[in-house]
Amino acid sequence: MILSRETRKRGYKMKTFILLYFLGLTCNKVSANDNSTKVYYVVLRTEASIPDNVTDAILKSFRMDNPVSVDTLKVTTDCVPVQNKTLCKCTPGHIWSVAVCQSSPDCCKQKNCTFETTKTNPMCLPETRVTVTGQLNIPGEVYFESYSNPNSVEYQTLLGKLLPMLKRVYSTLNSFDDIRITGFSRGSVIVAFEMNLNNVLADVLARKTAELEKILNSTFTLETAGVVEITVPEGPVKYDSNQSILCQTKDDMKPIEWVLKRSDNKTFDITTGTDATVMPTSKSTTIYLKHATEIWEGLYTCVFNPISSNVTINHKASATLDIALLPQIDISSTPQFPDCYKIDNANSRIFVRVQCEIKNSTENYTVTWNSTNTESPLNEQQDVTSNGIIYRIDTTVSCNSLREPAVTCTFMNILSQEKNATVNIPVIYSNSKFCQAEGAWSNAKADYTAVLKCKDGIGKTQRRCSSNGVWEEEISNCVNVDLHDILIDSQNLAIGLGSVEKNSANIFSRLKSSTDKSETINTFANVNASVSILFTMNNAINASQKLYKLNKGQLQDALISSSNLLDSSLEKSWSPKPDRANISMAEKYLISVEGLVIQSNVENTTYQHTNIELNGCEPQPEKHCENKVFNVTVIIGTSSMMVKTIGFKSLSNYLPKPQQTDADPNSIVVSTTIGQGSSDISIDFQLIRERPRNHKIQCVYWDFTKRQWSDEGCKWSGPENENHCECNHLSSFTTLMSKKPENLPYMKEITYVGLGISIVSLLSCLVIECIVWKSVVKSSVSYCRHTAHINICLCLLIADCSFLASAFPDKIPENWCQIFVVIKHLCYLSMFFWMLCLSIMVLHQMIFMFHQMSKKFCLGLCFSVGYCCPLLIVFITFITYNSGQKDYYYTSEACWLIYGGFLKGSIFAFILPVGTIVVINVFCMLVVIIRLLRPSLEVNTKDEKEVAKGILKAVVLLTPIFGGTWIFGFFVLMFDITKGPIAYLVNYAFTLLNAFQGLFILLTAYFGEKPIRVALLKYFNLKVQSAVSESSKLASTMKTK
Repeated sequence: MILSRETRKRGYKMKTFILLYFLGLTCNKVSANDNSTKVYYVVLRTEASIPDNVTDAILKSFRMDNPVSVDTLKVTTDCVPVQNKTLCKCTPGHIWSVAVCQSSPDCCKQKNCTFETTKTNPMCLPETRVTVTGQLNIPGEVYFESYSNPNSVEYQTLLGKLLPMLKRVYSTLNSFDDIRITGFSRGSVIVAFEMNLNNVLADVLARKTAELEKILNSTFTLETAGVVEITVPEGPVKYDSNQSILCQTKDDMKPIEWVLKRSDNKTFDITTGTDATVMPTSKSTTIYLKHATEIWEGLYTCVFNPISSNVTINHKASATLDIALLPQIDISSTPQFPDCYKIDNANSRIFVRVQCEIKNSTENYTVTWNSTNTESPLNEQQDVTSNGIIYRIDTTVSCNSLREPAVTCTFMNILSQEKNATVNIPVIYSNSKFCQAEGAWSNAKADYTAVLKCKDGIGKTQRRCSSNGVWEEEISNCVNVDLHDILIDSQNLAIGLGSVEKNSANIFSRLKSSTDKSETINTFANVNASVSILFTMNNAINASQKLYKLNKGQLQDALISSSNLLDSSLEKSWSPKPDRANISMAEKYLISVEGLVIQSNVENTTYQHTNIELNGCEPQPEKHCENKVFNVTVIIGTSSMMVKTIGFKSLSNYLPKPQQTDADPNSIVVSTTIGQGSSDISIDFQLIRERPRNHKIQCVYWDFTKRQWSDEGCKWSGPENENHCECNHLSSFTTLMSKKPENLPYMKEITYVGLGISIVSLLSCLVIECIVWKSVVKSSVSYCRHTAHINICLCLLIADCSFLASAFPDKIPENWCQIFVVIKHLCYLSMFFWMLCLSIMVLHQMIFMFHQMSKKFCLGLCFSVGYCCPLLIVFITFITYNSGQKDYYYTSEACWLIYGGFLKGSIFAFILPVGTIVVINVFCMLVVIIRLLRPSLEVNTKDEKEVAKGILKAVVLLTPIFGGTWIFGFFVLMFDITKGPIAYLVNYAFTLLNAFQGLFILLTAYFGEKPIRVALLKYFNLKVQSAVSESSKLASTMKTK
């Protein structure tokens, strides 16, 4: 009800007051004996000359009869006519109404305002005014189509039924103004209404609404504007500055959310992230922005809920943050490399167009251009496209300038902040090196990088022209549009623009679809963008204030996407040489997937995908957890938390390679987590490649601090259980296998020194044979025996020389490596077959003491066995193993036969014959020893010491010449060098005994044989006596003279 009183007289100025007063209607009582309240607005016009105290007296005298009482009477607006306009002001505690703000926006933030006509009554309302919009859901009520027509009988009937009931309760609120029903909609029947209150306590409103819910047996959903006060910085604010936005209430409430609506009509929840921090309390909530940029400009709305009430009431407040923006500038020149190469006139100038492109913006920028070594801009232009705004200038560059031209565009906003971009314009002069145009690439100056915009993606493609004027490989930074959009959305979540709970499912679902076909993402830029999405989402979830967990569907999508990225067809799309100064893409991938799994609800089930498997184990008292992924078994001790194990195929190939060890990954990467804490763990890996003999395996984990593989806290179980690892902590594990076999300290030095001494000794043996041959060879038996000695020494000498000649395979031609392998194979076998002949001779002599073989038969047998058999074995082996081809018959790393496992490889064409011969020779030695133990025919008893000496002498003398020392070779095969001390001992013993075999033969077979020693002494005594005799004769002759 509006009351007006006019006392206007011609020639006098009139003063207008707009008043509100509250009537307590005691005649309309409701439950709890509360009075109904109604607000009325009154327009009071008086002469301007009337003093204020008279006006106050008039207002105080305003009364109404019972049962209605006036509780409060206030002046809200004071207006004075000025010529044909009206000057109005709001009294303290009041603000302009919505109608005024809509019709005169400039007045909205001012206390005083001038209006165009004196016939208007602009009105101010209390600052505490609250507008309530609500929905009343009446279950069981049938909705009729006529409810959509406000003039229908059904509409009016339902309106007449519900509105009085709403008024009866809500009118008991102090400062109640009005309430009206705005319509009905489906959902049983949903009643929409609006209510205005000049002031209200939030808990009282909640209590009255709960009361109505009981009366109407229905549910209410309310939204208020005015209960919460929002404070934003007065704009525009500086770009990239720190800002804060405050929402506060008078009552204790629960701050629920912040919402930002931008000018592009996109709406985002605001949460704590890298750029935004939300700090809630019981009566306020504040957003702190670290960087006020274009993404944070828009309408902010905060929402509070009652603490104790079950009624759904959203108390909202909204305000706009205005930011003086600065653009992201994309500057380029056309042509990128002005070409003066074919221009004869050095004073010529080349036309160049420079453009600066920015995204569409409502900001009114002041754009200026600066240039060096160019002609003044000919003209400036501006084009608006669907994608952005293009500012460009046309200029020219000289063909004889020695300095490189450059152009800069500068954008200045309304707060005088500036941002610029510069493009250098490398000119191809007549003496410049350059790369010839090729396809879409035009001529480019040497030692510069040409750039093209992506046709089917976001980004640019680069191609460097080397200093020699040769094109290098293209580097594409083009990202698929869908992946780029997902990346932007995930980055928004990470900075705090959007809710992780509401957006995670959508992002992971879209990522799964975008990575489903590997051929569409088979570039480094696309794979990197996909990994960045996973990495950003992991960070966003970590930064979320709420303890958010991925559900099964979201985790499934994330794992499928992660598996797609490890597809074998994308191998070349991963960075082959990651920049050690920055985190590599594979590291980001591992951190992301591991983090997402930790932050997920994994049940006691297995998630199996092509390149990723995840297994969860529910802990049980006093029982270990066992997870299995890709045939890798992980066992962990008792834990109070869910044990999660992830297996990654191919990931070990992309993580940075070990820098200090000559080893490669030889298993998949397995990550095990238990949320928090650590535990002992044992892992049985499935090795990708079979471990070669003597190659060490390291059990390692990825150290995220040092960004490398580390074996700290991990132990390999050794060659007996070569795929087993044990660690005392949890992380991401794999195995590294050395590329080369383990080398014992000084082993090579011992070998080379021993072979050198052995060669000298064998040459000495051959010289001794020449000296003593006539003296010691007096029977067919001795003839055969010394012939065998000579051939054993000769074969061993050639073999040892070949061994030394091929000691450094990388320094000799490859065909020589093959030749030396054949020679060593043949000569070592021949040596052993001659040893076999020698042992058979000894055995024959011991058994058939009175029977001697003929010289012809002995030599024929020895040469046939000594050379024909080895030659046949080597020939068959050579042909069998791909005609002696490398990596089939021999290995170029050692210039020796190949060991491929038990009874596998060409090495067994050497081991089996040698092993057989050594066994036979040992048997012959045993026969000799047995013969020495038998009593002599002449003597019935023999001194036991003499027998022992004879046995020891036989063993010492026969072992080297029979090849007995090579028996340690079987122990070398039995004990892998990675086994430890016992393997070291066997290897050192084998090397020492066989590297010096030539020396041992010299000492035992020659110096140890009495006839040879006697013959040598006799030979050297004759030489001495002959020399003495010659000296005596010479002295006698001299005396005679």
